[in-house]
Amino acid sequence: MRPRCPGSATASRGTGPFASPFLLRLQAPGLAADAVALYAPARLGRYPHPEARRACLNARRLATEAALHGTFDIVRGPRMFSESIHPNPPGRSAPRLRDLRRSLKSNLAAHAVKAIGRFLNAAGRERAESLKDLIFALMTFKQAFMVTLIFHRYAHRNEFDRQFRYFCGPDLDKEMQWVLASGRSDLYSNELILFLLMCEKEKRVLELFPNIDWDRVDDEFMDAIGKLTKKLTSGYFMELLAQAHTINWTVLRPQHLRLFAELIKIMLEHRTFRFEQMSFEGRQRDARRDGDPELFEAPLDRYVPEFFCDKELIETLVIQLGLPRHDDILTAREDRGQYWERFPADHPQRKVLSEINLFYAYRNLLLTTYHSGEGFHVPQVYIKLRETQQRLRRHLPAPSPQLKAILKKLDTDLSDVKLLSPDWSALIGHNGHLNVHLMMREMGWWQGQPMLLAYKDRIANKPFLSLFSDICPTLTLGENVSAGVWHELASLTPFIGDSHQAFQFEDGRAVYWNDAGSLALQQWESRQRTFPLRDIYDRRLLADDRVEQTYQEYRRRWGMADGDWFVCLHVRDAQARNDTEGVGESIRNASLATYLDAVRHITECGGWVVRMGGRRVPPFPMMDRVIDYARSDDQFPEMDIHLMRRARMFIGTTSGFAYVASSFGIPTAMVNALSSIGLLWSRDTRFALKPVHRADGTMLSLSEWTSEQYRWAYPTHESMARARLAVSESSSDEILETVREVLDISDPRRKGPPPGVDGSWERHVQVPGFFGSSRPSKYFLEKHAQNLLRES
Repeated sequence: MRPRCPGSATASRGTGPFASPFLLRLQAPGLAADAVALYAPARLGRYPHPEARRACLNARRLATEAALHGTFDIVRGPRMFSESIHPNPPGRSAPRLRDLRRSLKSNLAAHAVKAIGRFLNAAGRERAESLKDLIFALMTFKQAFMVTLIFHRYAHRNEFDRQFRYFCGPDLDKEMQWVLASGRSDLYSNELILFLLMCEKEKRVLELFPNIDWDRVDDEFMDAIGKLTKKLTSGYFMELLAQAHTINWTVLRPQHLRLFAELIKIMLEHRTFRFEQMSFEGRQRDARRDGDPELFEAPLDRYVPEFFCDKELIETLVIQLGLPRHDDILTAREDRGQYWERFPADHPQRKVLSEINLFYAYRNLLLTTYHSGEGFHVPQVYIKLRETQQRLRRHLPAPSPQLKAILKKLDTDLSDVKLLSPDWSALIGHNGHLNVHLMMREMGWWQGQPMLLAYKDRIANKPFLSLFSDICPTLTLGENVSAGVWHELASLTPFIGDSHQAFQFEDGRAVYWNDAGSLALQQWESRQRTFPLRDIYDRRLLADDRVEQTYQEYRRRWGMADGDWFVCLHVRDAQARNDTEGVGESIRNASLATYLDAVRHITECGGWVVRMGGRRVPPFPMMDRVIDYARSDDQFPEMDIHLMRRARMFIGTTSGFAYVASSFGIPTAMVNALSSIGLLWSRDTRFALKPVHRADGTMLSLSEWTSEQYRWAYPTHESMARARLAVSESSSDEILETVREVLDISDPRRKGPPPGVDGSWERHVQVPGFFGSSRPSKYFLEKHAQNLLRES
């Protein structure tokens, strides 16, 4: 029971010596009704201070005027207030009358609150606290609750916070249905959230999150909601993330926006389920410690019930993906004390939140299935993700005025936007993917207005990314767009986000994005189309040739004569990437020693070799006509790109930097190549694959190498081990001969068609267009013809 003042047993029934308008049952959502409570000070004591008497008289006058004007019908007794404004027409107030009524109530309440504030000031701090305790002891829960909300709303003071916690807190759960009634939750949303947080009712706060009036937030409110956000983002936070689109990002002050920016950052970095990931990894470690050989992140039908913490979500995924049921896993988790998360049943947007949760779950599965060696699930998962997104698009929020202005400049609507996340902008290899993605749009493979989001400090090479500004609007946080608009767009990812992992054709087929991209590049070049980024770069170079002048200075300093040609070399290295050999994606790395014969051949032919890469690469052996540019002080982003544009050819592998070469159409020798997914290689590329062998030592054929049975094993050492496969590096002779062939292709004196193999090898490739427009090195194919061209 809520504490009562001694001797006030009758007060709770609204009778006795303290019966007064302070005992009003303030159940209506109207603001001004509670102004009548100002009669109470005159009844509860006589204060000689003239300011106190004046405050009481003003309170009487305000309440009396309200009654005389017909705004309220004031009566005495247990139920002392009822609104007397009759709606017109019956059943609902006319909009104009309703707005007028609300304005009148707001003004009256504001005046009333000021009068209360003056009275409390006049009473003095010590006497005011005693008086407030007495007042709250005499009021019902509803009266006390409304007085506190209204006073906080209009006085912007926390005078009654202590009394609220003590007198209202114990009864809050019992009265929650009344507390959350629409009138209060709509009109007093911010105050209601603040007091619910004060009483540690966080789940209830999340129900009211869409009702926040962001135009009225202040430091006190944002401090409280910021603490909640920080607490949730350290654990399970889907209930908050799923409502990020309801935030009015563009009205938030910078210090307030930062409280929610971390939420968006976690989502964009694919750490949406990091709480589940930590819990899952802990259970996996326990299982291995106990001798259970269960595989990490695989198979999918066991991963789903083991990983997610929302039972309803698990059930939906199992049904939609047609997975076998594993109720035994759920039972075992419950036996270990699993707490199942769920969206509140009475949340006003529960259906939308559940769909957003489902969207992020599918987005997570696109990544985990690939890295766990089960990429064959990607098409089905992506189809379900797209179906979920289509349902969500029916609930696409209206854009803010600031975003609407940007869309107007682009002559497009928000519903037509294809939002490209920082996934596309952060890595230079993904910039190469973006180049082909825009080619696909140019060929009619997809429609819509692309908009690219980028973090200014998370761009691998800004000069290269800047080339896209001519063909894809790029919004870089902190540079050319406000933080509010940037985060508003990012929060709409479930509604308009375009995946970097998969692609769906118009006929409904879905594939891993790279599989579609390699096929698109093949089609683009078959139509004799040029390279868009190369054309843009060359036009900009004509307008501003400063980097060319620096390049010429470098050539002179390096000792290159006029007419000397050079080759760019990039080796994927563990040291530069902070990889641990034998773990994860280090499977794609290679040793520099096997490239040295090819380097000597180039220099003996009169060429130079410019070694590219990060500054942490191991030193290159001292050799004539070799520039270790990667480790030099000459390195800077513009020159990285310019050297590639000026190179005669490129020697690379399946790493991001290779896509600069393919975007510029530079002849390329791709060696030590290993990939589960389609390769965006242009027609002047020749490749030598990393040989892959089964446990019995048999080398995989091209047909097997690109099959659904084996290709999804290549992402990591762990997935290769699970598939019982082993991989080795390209040999020195394979690298040398592949380089020889590309040197012939890039020879400006060459006449006739480029050397190489015919197209008969392609019939052994299981995935159409898997190698883009490229071809295997003639030497590599002939050396391993017995294995590579073996019929499976």
